Amino acid sequence: MDIRRFLPISLVSSALCLGMVAAVQGQTPAAKPAIPPTAPGNTSSTSPKTSPGAGGAASTPADKAATDTAAKDAAAKAQAAEAQKSKQPVVLNLKSATCYKTDKQSPDKLLPADCELGKNIVLTFDNLVDWSKDPSAAANKPQNLVVSLNGRLLKGVTPAPASSGDPNELQFELKRLDPVEGDQESIDNRATWNALMSRAMLRQMVKVGVALPGNPPASAPGRIYFRILPWYWTWIGLFMLLLLAVFLVLAANSDIVRDGPTAAAAALPWWKFGIGSGPKYSFSLARCQMAWWFFIILASFLYIWMIFGDTDTLTAGALVLMGISAATGFSSFVVDSSKADQRQSLTAQQAALNTRLTALAAAIAADPNNAALTTEQQQKQASLDQVTQNLAALPSPVGLSQGFLNDILRDETGVSFHRFQMVAWTIVLGFIFAVAVYRSLAMPDFSPTLLGLMGISAGTYVGFKIPNPPK
Repeated sequence: MDIRRFLPISLVSSALCLGMVAAVQGQTPAAKPAIPPTAPGNTSSTSPKTSPGAGGAASTPADKAATDTAAKDAAAKAQAAEAQKSKQPVVLNLKSATCYKTDKQSPDKLLPADCELGKNIVLTFDNLVDWSKDPSAAANKPQNLVVSLNGRLLKGVTPAPASSGDPNELQFELKRLDPVEGDQESIDNRATWNALMSRAMLRQMVKVGVALPGNPPASAPGRIYFRILPWYWTWIGLFMLLLLAVFLVLAANSDIVRDGPTAAAAALPWWKFGIGSGPKYSFSLARCQMAWWFFIILASFLYIWMIFGDTDTLTAGALVLMGISAATGFSSFVVDSSKADQRQSLTAQQAALNTRLTALAAAIAADPNNAALTTEQQQKQASLDQVTQNLAALPSPVGLSQGFLNDILRDETGVSFHRFQMVAWTIVLGFIFAVAVYRSLAMPDFSPTLLGLMGISAGTYVGFKIPNPPK
């Protein structure tokens, strides 16, 4: 069969089928055109463009809405992140703390030095300006900052711009406020200084910080040296040692703390201060107690004055202790003087009676029958016997020293408990007083009960002295 006869028919049929397919495609949605692959080396991609009349658009309305929503969400998240970042507070960073002194060779030049009470301390920050301009914290004002020393806020001390003119520097005056009754700021200020400068000798390391009230302090790296005692502390110490040495020499070689002046000491000229050779009277417990409290309170007063410069440091408790020791010494002196006057009067009466009896004996020998002389002789003898009995009832007079401990602890009956308890309480309270001054830089106020105990002990000592010889 000849196939070429059917070739025109096949071509016509194929053309009709293609026409029918094209008609059907014109009535259905156009498919998305495929994106042609990018040729190697061509980094840009082009989207096929189709005209609406050619069978479709670039994207549907739903796809465009989804794209707009995603873009808005991303923009909102970026704005929220930026807002959150702007709300983070600026943390103040303290870089260093330094005290300065004037250079002797160049008065306009400042040199780093140890900090002291009354000097200025300069604080250097990394971001003081940024911190003070932080919009998220209205309280970030340099004038609100409080310096801290070893973690304790130094209240009542306001900052000032540094003399260098650096806006990231502040200076604080290290001052101690005067006490004001009912003012909590001055009370806290003085408590900070007492805690800082107590229990120290010459200088110590101090950690410096700064903070807003109610917030923990930001501390500077490292520590600074803080001088506690002034340069003249050695002279004060030498003065106290010299004063104590002079007193000990006088106590050993004179009658400064003894019951009375010896005849040899009384005969010496005044410029020798009663220092002489020969036997001495016994030591007086009351006078030794006066000397004990005198040196403790004097040393405490000078110690506090060297550190703070305060002169109004004597407390009521210190005055009471000095008053008790003074009253004990005075009462002891009165009792001893009374017994000495009584002994002197009785001794004079005894001598006068002996003289008269001697004269009466001679007169009676010349006139044995004179009854008046015999009667007078009997009366004088009775009086002499009474005076002699009274003298025997008196305590023995002041005796010579038998050693310091024996003198202050013994009486006629040996070591007496009332003397021992007075010595013990005096030493204990003196030790407590000195330790309290060292720890708190203030003279302690003992309770009325404890001061009453000291008074009772002193009164017991004076009471027992009345029938005993003076010591």
